[in-house]
Amino acid sequence: MEFYEVINKRRSIRQFEDREIPREALERILDAGLKAPSSDHQRRWELVTFTDKAAILELAKLVRPYPCRIREPKTPQQEMFQIAYPRQRTMIQESACVILPYFRQKYAFDNPKNDYGLMDYGGAWALVENLLLAATAEGLGSVVHIPVKKEPEQIKAFLKIPDGYYLPALVILGYARKDALVPAQVKATVENKVHWNKW
Repeated sequence: MEFYEVINKRRSIRQFEDREIPREALERILDAGLKAPSSDHQRRWELVTFTDKAAILELAKLVRPYPCRIREPKTPQQEMFQIAYPRQRTMIQESACVILPYFRQKYAFDNPKNDYGLMDYGGAWALVENLLLAATAEGLGSVVHIPVKKEPEQIKAFLKIPDGYYLPALVILGYARKDALVPAQVKATVENKVHWNKW
């Protein structure tokens, strides 16, 4: 798939077929993630990758669905809430692979003297985007779940993750169901979002 086609086709998919992803495809996706830029070229990443269905189902128990009381969405954001919130757990349960891109946190996020903590965090998100684009190029659907509230600590305990590692998101992969619900996106174009040489 041509690069700009991949960019335009990538969407957040939250409903998946019951179908395994070939190991070779997963290795290409993981390799693409690991080629992302990182702070000081250190690549302090460890990717915990789930493909075993029983393990994926256990992991999913740590993520709770969120209630959504919106019945008739009036904006793209409300439509996204309506589709996404109830599926935070089921999208993991239905997936064929879940990648947890942990990174070693060298600097604290809340250091009052500098923002160095954002360097490794930014590198981790570059890795996540590479994973999402590579998955799209492989013909897969993908979505992220950002762990909130007690989820980060529960997942860390479940996996016995060493201290000093931080999880920015769960990357969820699978073959998209043909009837998967996809919300409309707010249009971001060069014309309406880019400022040339001044605000």
